[in-house]
Amino acid sequence: MKYSWIAVLLVFATLLVPSKGQDTSKNAALEKTLSDVNEQWLCASQYYKPKAQDCVNFRAQYWAEQFFEVGQTGKVQTKAEMVAGQTANAKFHPDVVRGQGPNPQEFKLMAVYGDVALATDHTIFKAPDANGKLTVTGEASVLRMFVRENGKWRPAGAVLIPLPKK
Repeated sequence: MKYSWIAVLLVFATLLVPSKGQDTSKNAALEKTLSDVNEQWLCASQYYKPKAQDCVNFRAQYWAEQFFEVGQTGKVQTKAEMVAGQTANAKFHPDVVRGQGPNPQEFKLMAVYGDVALATDHTIFKAPDANGKLTVTGEASVLRMFVRENGKWRPAGAVLIPLPKK
């Protein structure tokens, strides 16, 4: 929690960047684009990869260079730290069941400031139980940050806020 102020500060800093007016149809199209970027980033839905390391390798190339994440425990990790941790985990758990991991839902574009976009989603985390059946292991409200570089939108960061178990 002591790192939560970083996320809040980032959000407020982006509010200071002048925005270009965007009409509703452009925002709807951008929301669809960013939702797709989000699913690619998470190797979710149609972007499922059966090998964990394949997803890690994709993320390492897809994330913006200054990508960072504030995890559910409040720990801040850089892109390099995330890739290293996920690579280590992929060695112990190389195979991924379809639907395992983060499953984003209710994606909503909240704000666009030039080449920076902020969105939210409700992410459900799933993992196989002892019998191999997928089970919910946690849920979070997520602030997702995107940046447009060379005309393409890329993931720039995320802040995960854990939701209480139902």
